[in-house]
Amino acid sequence: MISADIARRRPKSGIFRLAGLFLAIAMVVAACSQSTGEDQADPAATPATQATPAEQPAPSDETGNGEPDGGEPDAGDPDAGEPDTGGTGNGEPGAASGGLVPAGPDTPGVSDDKVTISFIVTDTSAVAAAFGWETPDEGDRKAQIEALIDHFNAEGGFAGRQIDAKVTVFNAITDGPVAEEALCNAITQDDKAFAVVMTGQLQENARPCYKNANTLMLDATLYPVDNVGFEELAPYYWSPLLPSYDDLVGGLAAGLIADNWFDGATLGVIAIDSELNKRVYEQQFSPRLDAAGVEVASYNTIDPTDATSFNNDQLQAIINFKEAGVDKVVAIGGSRLVSWFIETSITQNYAPAYAVTSYDAPEFNVFNFPEMMPGASGISVLPGYDVEDDQYPFPANPAEQECAGIFSGAGLEFTERANIRTGLIFCDALRLLAAASPHLSEVSAQGVSEAVWSLGDDFQPASVYGVEFTEGSYAGGKVYRLFRFDAECECMTLISGPKNFGE
Repeated sequence: MISADIARRRPKSGIFRLAGLFLAIAMVVAACSQSTGEDQADPAATPATQATPAEQPAPSDETGNGEPDGGEPDAGDPDAGEPDTGGTGNGEPGAASGGLVPAGPDTPGVSDDKVTISFIVTDTSAVAAAFGWETPDEGDRKAQIEALIDHFNAEGGFAGRQIDAKVTVFNAITDGPVAEEALCNAITQDDKAFAVVMTGQLQENARPCYKNANTLMLDATLYPVDNVGFEELAPYYWSPLLPSYDDLVGGLAAGLIADNWFDGATLGVIAIDSELNKRVYEQQFSPRLDAAGVEVASYNTIDPTDATSFNNDQLQAIINFKEAGVDKVVAIGGSRLVSWFIETSITQNYAPAYAVTSYDAPEFNVFNFPEMMPGASGISVLPGYDVEDDQYPFPANPAEQECAGIFSGAGLEFTERANIRTGLIFCDALRLLAAASPHLSEVSAQGVSEAVWSLGDDFQPASVYGVEFTEGSYAGGKVYRLFRFDAECECMTLISGPKNFGE
């Protein structure tokens, strides 16, 4: 059952939920389409002033951390119990031996004694209040960052320098192209940051803005970017903890096949109308279904240009699905498309089973639409946002224990993983930089990329199931687990051990 520590209030009626949908619909324009390889759209058609359900008050969205409850390391995790390699080096020239790694040309935010790193704390409280949702108490995330910086600076900092942290609290209810450009300008021009850790930036103009300023991005946003998008933003854009969208969709197909989810089903697909989603569907999803003998009875694209086209396309998809007898639905494009489609389906008395990933806001859907979730199955990549501690014991491994210990050592109390899940992401970003530091040849985006690639699969993360860094790839997420909705507990339950994308 849902913990009292993560109590969330369900909307009292479908009317309230629908009102919430239209309050937030403008964000679909920003978060569901794609250009320059990123899954986004032109927000000019509607005022993008609200964040989407999962980037905002998804039923247990944001960070959280539970206090160590005596949970044993997950026996299914091959890394559980192994020594934490997050902060160690190999003795190459760099911070491990106290050497000062030279800065690369045109690299901002680096002096002889410090390196500036910006952290974006996405505040969804105003959106939660507007929608009538309650979110997990993640405590003081600025204090969590301060505790992390104190710890890692005491351990030697980064590249032989102390870390000068700049923290910006970004109000999700103000999100839009103008707000995110202002945020980028503040970080790149005022802070002159070497790197930025991102947690909820959904606008099309955000990531190119940081690239143009030669600022390294470490993105932890559930924001679909495929390999083409990573290549366009290289070497400045990294999603070190999450998979590329290619891997995610391919893993979803493989996971659903392994779970026999397609057996006896009449399958329908909805996809945000973008080149990214077309590529991913044709290259990753469809071939796996063809090989397994699974047919798609109805394929429908959703145009997110404005609220009218978005809603009309969903309604037409439901009509097509009903005519084809579709009883199971897969959504391509992330960006909470499943949540919007469920909301629309309720008004049409249509209740298929859904495939979901971490990018589809499973907690939000379970909390707000439990009656629509029976039969839901898919893959989890971010446990703090997907499942409760009885499914994935906290702490799960030495890395998670390390991060939790840093917070508790600073007097920051927590009861569950959900209370510090964003804190775990911030911790992993700093642990990764510390692990890469001894391998640096220069302090630059390219230098960090090469240093991270040298880690291979030796880095154990605290916030996700597992990562592996491969030369030429800028997405580190390697491991997923199958999960399925359990009607008895009204929760998502893990049904497999760790599986690697591409296997």
